[in-house]
Amino acid sequence: MAQYLNEYFASVFNKANEGIRDTSTITEGHSGWGITVSEVETKLEHLNGAKSGGPDDLHPRILKELAREIAGPLAIIFNESVNSGVVPLDWRIANVVPIFKKGKKSDPGNYRPVSLTSVVCKVLEKILKEKLVEDLEVNGNCDKLQHGFTKGRSCQTNLISFFEKVTDLLDKGNAVDLIYLDFSKAFDTVPHEELLVKLNNMGIDMKIQRWIRNWLMGRMQRVVLKGELSGWREVTSGVPQGSVLGPILFNLFITDLGTDCRSGLIKFADDTKVGGVVNSEEDRDILQGDLNELVNWSIRNRMKFNSEKCKVMH
Repeated sequence: MAQYLNEYFASVFNKANEGIRDTSTITEGHSGWGITVSEVETKLEHLNGAKSGGPDDLHPRILKELAREIAGPLAIIFNESVNSGVVPLDWRIANVVPIFKKGKKSDPGNYRPVSLTSVVCKVLEKILKEKLVEDLEVNGNCDKLQHGFTKGRSCQTNLISFFEKVTDLLDKGNAVDLIYLDFSKAFDTVPHEELLVKLNNMGIDMKIQRWIRNWLMGRMQRVVLKGELSGWREVTSGVPQGSVLGPILFNLFITDLGTDCRSGLIKFADDTKVGGVVNSEEDRDILQGDLNELVNWSIRNRMKFNSEKCKVMH
C-alpha cells in the first residue's frame, strides 16, 4: 500500500525543466544580514514538542529542550548553508504521510500527501520566511487578492469581503454569476523553474533565491504507512505540503493569477473565486474573457484546473 501510494503521488508531478541548474556558485546578494544565535534559540524554544520528526530522526522535543546548547552551532550551520547556497541532503528528503480526504479509500487520488521533513531545516525555513516576507513588503509585491497563509487574513476575511461585494451588487438589482475554481494537485505540480523566475522578478534576496533553488533540487520522498516504508521517489515539482516555506512559495507562484481580470476575483491559497454582473451579453463576455485568461494562465504555468470541482452559481 505504501509503495502504491508513493507511485501515485509521484505520477502527478510535473516533469522538471532542463533549464533548472545549480547556482551555488552565484555570489550576488545582500551581505548586510545574517542569522543570529538568539534568533535560532527563540525559534527552537517555540517548537511544538508533540509534533513528529523527519527522516533524520531529530525529534522537536529534543531540539526544544537543548535550545540553549545547540543554538550556537546551528546558527553557524544555517549561515554557512545560506551563504553557500547548499542545502544538505537530509533537509531535502521527506517521509510522506497519506491523509485521507473523502470518497473511496481505495482511490489513491483521495489522499493528501503531507511531508514530514527535517525539523532542523524547518527552523531555518522559519527564519528565511520572515526575511522573504520583509522583502515582499519593502518591494510592494504582496498579493492583495490572496487571503490564505497571509498575516492578518483568513478564510473569514475571504468570505466576508467577497460576500459584501456580491450582496452589494444584488441589492442594486443586478444579476451575478460566480465561478468557483479548483486546481488539480496544486501544491504538488508547481513547476520549480517557473517559480524561481517569479521569485527573481519580485526582487527576493539573491541568497534566499539561491537557497530555495537548491532546496527544491534533488528532493526525494517515501511514504510511511502503518510502520511500513515505500522506496524513495524523486520529487520533480511542487512545494512540500508540511514544510514552512511551501505555502508562501505557492502564494508567490500564483500572485500574477487574475491580475488582468475585469471581474471581481479573490483567492484563498489554491481556491479561486471569480464573479461579476451578467445583466447583458456584454457583461457575460467580460466574465467569459476573464475565465479564458485564467485558463491561459494555467496553461502558461503548467497547472491544471480540476473541471469536476469547478462550480458555477447564478
